[in-house]
Order: sequence, then C-alpha cells, then structure tokens
Amino acid sequence: MLDALISGKLIKDCQLKTSQNNKLYCQFLLSVGVGEPENIVVSAIAFGGHAERIAQLKKGDVLSVIGALKPTEWEDKATHETRHGLSITVNNVLSVYDIKRRKPEDNTTQLDRPSHSKEPAFDDPIGF
Repeated sequence: MLDALISGKLIKDCQLKTSQNNKLYCQFLLSVGVGEPENIVVSAIAFGGHAERIAQLKKGDVLSVIGALKPTEWEDKATHETRHGLSITVNNVLSVYDIKRRKPEDNTTQLDRPSHSKEPAFDDPIGF
C-alpha cells in the first residue's frame, strides 16, 4: 500500500451517501495536474466526517487528500481497451475553507480589512 498526498480540483459536485451499514461516505473524482497541459483523474472515497466535509464542496473547488493510493484498471466500454488509473481511500482532507477557519481572527491581513480602513497595509510605523 502506498500512502499519498493528492491535490487537485473536484470534477463535479459531491454527494453524501449512506451505506447499508449506515456509514456515511462520499465518492468523488479529482483532476490532478501532472504537467502542462496534462491532468490525470484520481477516483477517491472518503468516510464519516471526512465525507461530510468533502460533500460540502462544489465542482472546481481545490482539495488535498491523504490516504492509501492504489493503481486501478478497467475496460473502456466504447473501445474495449484496458485503461489504467489511480484510486485513493481518504484518511485526511484539507481544503482552502479549512485554512480560512483555522486562521486566528486577531491576525488579519490586508485582504481581510474593509476597503475604507485607514490602517497601513503592513505594520510599518513609517506608513509606507
């Protein structure tokens, strides 16, 4: 088993589902850049709280996941060729929304300040 960190964009909106054992899960696809202009698609599955968080994201949102990576293969229905891919079972997840939530409120940046603020952009006593 390979542990991996995969970062990419969601290909479509995710839906939270419940298994027959009443376990929450979410299956999704990530488009992962591997060099211009190529991307690969990584299929993924998350369970429990991770699945709930991912299901709140939308198509195009950037997401990083950590988990068990394994190669997959299947037959293309149209061409009957064998295709190869990657699949990950998520152990942890991080999105830009998580970073925003974790940021201390008293540590604001220029982007957080209202446009009418008279404060200097940086904590510069000279006022540059």
